Amino acid sequence: MNSRSNTRTSRFVQNTVFTAAYQLTAMLMGFVTPRLMMLFYGSQVNGLIVSATEFLTYFRLVEAGLAAAAVYSLYKPLSEQDYEGVSAIVSAARRFYNIAGWMFVGLTLAFGVLYPFFVPIETVNGDLMNYWSVFLLICAMGVSGALEFFTLSRYRVLLTADQRTFMVSLASMSSLLLQTAVIVVLAYARANIVLVRLLASLTIAVRPLILGHYVKRVYPQINAFAKPNKAALSRRWDAMYQQFTTAFHQGAAVMLTTIITRDASMISVYGTYNMVTIGLWGILKMTTTGIYSGFGDLIVRGHREKFQQAYRDFEYLYLAVTSILFSVAAIMIVPFVVLYTDKITDANYSAPLIGMMVVLEAITDHAKMPMDLMITASGKFRETRHHCTAQIATALALGLGLGYWGLQTSLTMAVVGVLSGIILSNILRAILQLWFVPRHITGVLWTSTLKRMLRMFLQVAIIAGPFLAFHLLDINGFFKWITLAVPLCIYATLVTLAFGWLFDRESLLSLAGRMKFLFQRGK
Repeated sequence: MNSRSNTRTSRFVQNTVFTAAYQLTAMLMGFVTPRLMMLFYGSQVNGLIVSATEFLTYFRLVEAGLAAAAVYSLYKPLSEQDYEGVSAIVSAARRFYNIAGWMFVGLTLAFGVLYPFFVPIETVNGDLMNYWSVFLLICAMGVSGALEFFTLSRYRVLLTADQRTFMVSLASMSSLLLQTAVIVVLAYARANIVLVRLLASLTIAVRPLILGHYVKRVYPQINAFAKPNKAALSRRWDAMYQQFTTAFHQGAAVMLTTIITRDASMISVYGTYNMVTIGLWGILKMTTTGIYSGFGDLIVRGHREKFQQAYRDFEYLYLAVTSILFSVAAIMIVPFVVLYTDKITDANYSAPLIGMMVVLEAITDHAKMPMDLMITASGKFRETRHHCTAQIATALALGLGLGYWGLQTSLTMAVVGVLSGIILSNILRAILQLWFVPRHITGVLWTSTLKRMLRMFLQVAIIAGPFLAFHLLDINGFFKWITLAVPLCIYATLVTLAFGWLFDRESLLSLAGRMKFLFQRGK
């Protein structure tokens, strides 16, 4: 392993450590806030927050493709230390983000005006929230998104392209801890929910303050107000489809459930189960930190063999971690949610079918994630637009159709129908990626990736199947939940490593070699 490869691995691990700290913090803090919303403001208010959050995520698509295009365009000038070229791209990104920010503000205001007409919201006391309270709550939640467009995004793309995402993680962690502290204090003080969310949104201002100071210190040569190179961001329109699909997937279930059921309590139930898979996605992000820039650097330099070896190792690692996390989640998600929502009686959170479907949807999504990341790293946005179109059309058509069909039975079956449509769209997207990515980006045999994906599903079935089929666990408290979750994680890890030793020994040993190098270097 040569020095440049080792440096790349070291940078990857450095970013991963800081991202791990942030993701763990985000996961823990993410469990605190929804429970406080349910306890002090009611399940329907929590459902409103879940629903509004996803719609606001869609509105952020006004900058769709900009981040990916900017990061990709920065690879070459950064590798050549062409700071004039970097300045021109950062300046162009700043201008585009300002325009996108005003578009986001307009969409948020329009959404706030319309939403109260469609979904009635009851407080924890059973009183209906008035129109202006719902409108102002949505606007308060949108403040953080607007601030991110106007102040933060240009720093993030530069640091991402230069493999310095650890600073983004540190700034985000600082902001998140402050935000959670504000919510906890104000919720226990029984403050008005609009004031709670407004002050929580304003804490995002901490992030640009930290990142702005760091960027000025590390990159004194870069001028964010230089003459912009708008042509460098021409790929943004192709990247838009890729980002739109990602955002659509993340919010499709909430959006379709809102449209079909118009029941804020059911949205809260789904959102609580989905909160668990979001936390697990945060853990998986630890393995993807710096992936775009690391693989992008290899592609730009034309290091084909190193790229293929790195991809094989990454794909194995990602799918292995996915099988461990989601096999345990399949077993433990329902007991966790039941314990988490203890003493909350305005909605029924014991929904095993929704829990299983949420986990299955997450697994089918993450099975294709390594290929998705390679499309972003290589900038192959235009060539894969039809993949995105097919996934979106399938999710909408099947999600709506199966959702309304399930609604004839119950609200729970409506959610199951929506998730079934999204799962099928994930499978379709995976098939399309298998056809394209190995041939046009990685050069790795598509059958190798397919076998790994199928083994991942088999591992999950072997690990979780017996516990789900025979109801082997009896959990009546968080302490018992933890004492069972730990050995389950160990068991899942051993099964996954056994599969790796039998079927993926080369990648397993290669990863072990990388870890050995880092350990020796750290001595």
